Amino acid sequence: MSRILVVDDEEAYRDLMAKHLERRGFTVDRAANGEEALSVLESSPAYDVLVTDLMMPRMGGLELLRKAKDHQPDLEVIVITASDDVANAITAMREDGAYDYLLKPLETISQLSFSVGRVIQHRTLKLEKEILHNQLEMEHDRLDALVRSTGDAIIAAGADGLINVVNPAARELLDGSIDVGDKAGEALPEILANLIENWTLMGPEQPSMVEINWPLEYVHNVSMTPFGSAGGWIMVLRDITHLRNLDDLKLRMLSEAAGRIRLPLAQAISKLAELNQTASGSADEINTTVYSLSTLLGKIQNWIDELLSLMRLEAGIGFERTELVLSDLFREDIVARFEETYRDRGLRLAVTTAEQLPEVRVDPRLMDKMFQALLNRAAERSSPGGLVRVRVSTRRSDVWIEVIDEGIYAENKRAADGVRDAGRAQLDGMSLEMVKAIVGSLGGQVWVQGRGRMGSTIALSLPAINHAGV
Repeated sequence: MSRILVVDDEEAYRDLMAKHLERRGFTVDRAANGEEALSVLESSPAYDVLVTDLMMPRMGGLELLRKAKDHQPDLEVIVITASDDVANAITAMREDGAYDYLLKPLETISQLSFSVGRVIQHRTLKLEKEILHNQLEMEHDRLDALVRSTGDAIIAAGADGLINVVNPAARELLDGSIDVGDKAGEALPEILANLIENWTLMGPEQPSMVEINWPLEYVHNVSMTPFGSAGGWIMVLRDITHLRNLDDLKLRMLSEAAGRIRLPLAQAISKLAELNQTASGSADEINTTVYSLSTLLGKIQNWIDELLSLMRLEAGIGFERTELVLSDLFREDIVARFEETYRDRGLRLAVTTAEQLPEVRVDPRLMDKMFQALLNRAAERSSPGGLVRVRVSTRRSDVWIEVIDEGIYAENKRAADGVRDAGRAQLDGMSLEMVKAIVGSLGGQVWVQGRGRMGSTIALSLPAINHAGV
């Protein structure tokens, strides 16, 4: 319940105001002059509103107002004044912080309760705002401490392109060459400036990630996140060189193992196929088992072949580059081949290519392998009857390939596929590694955009050939 202190040297008028406010549900105390009012303020719990006459002996309302505010800064004050003293009332509002003034005598006593009700509402909102502001400052301090202490490099910019956040890790990564207030396009190194341009070209409506090669053989994972509704962004760079080194070590070990078992595995598949062909018709169960084993071993061999191909790519061995227009790779038979492969699930493929595409320097065989890997990934993520889309376009000086699926296929359905799932389980990670290796060797970038059940996009940017500069 709100507490009100009414101050007036006229006892009758003071009691009239106090009793009216009490009938409206307020807790009201009285004081006959400014000195008594100060004594009450200092000895009582805090009041919400002070209602005081301006013209009083010994201590006037203005002096009381100033001293009361010194004692309790959040106290709201309503001054009562005669019509010939309005100037002082306005001064009290403008300079001394009074909320309202009323002319004495009041036209109706309800003017008082109406004004007190408004000031109570104003005070409540102001206190709530202060509480929220304090909470916001605490959260800001907590976030600032987190940003400053993290080992990841964090850079943020507003829609105007000006840097507004640079944490110590980012300053160290960029050798102190960037600071708050700098223009991102000018202060950032070329590799990051180009990355921001590519992210913008993709349509920066959702977070995206990409890996980039940093000087001195470092590798960074870069995440770009939109901030606000007007084009701001947050960039987080994480050094993943150690993870790449571990991946290289793991792949070398797997490659050695794959090389040892490849020939005996091929011989075993051949023997199993022969056994299946010579089995009698009465041995259906044996034939079924042999066929399943042969299929599984075939998938294992395909996976090993892909692993060896990846190792050759990492070592820069076994591929040739030719000048090619990518639309030549997206022949009409690709759609038919895809839909035939996934006919049991009713998947469809739609390919859209720009009318004029510049040439790129690639290995057609590897590009075809990479494209098939991306289609397989998209198919594995698609529900029965789903649509996989491919877009090939030109943005700035790059050729872009985007493979878009509509969402993650149910895990329990995959598990129910049994043996077939064993071959597909390795497909997604291995295919993406293959794609990153191929695109990285061509000086391009691989973007992963959207990873939830609403679908995802794998976007590749490949540098076009600039014949004018040759």
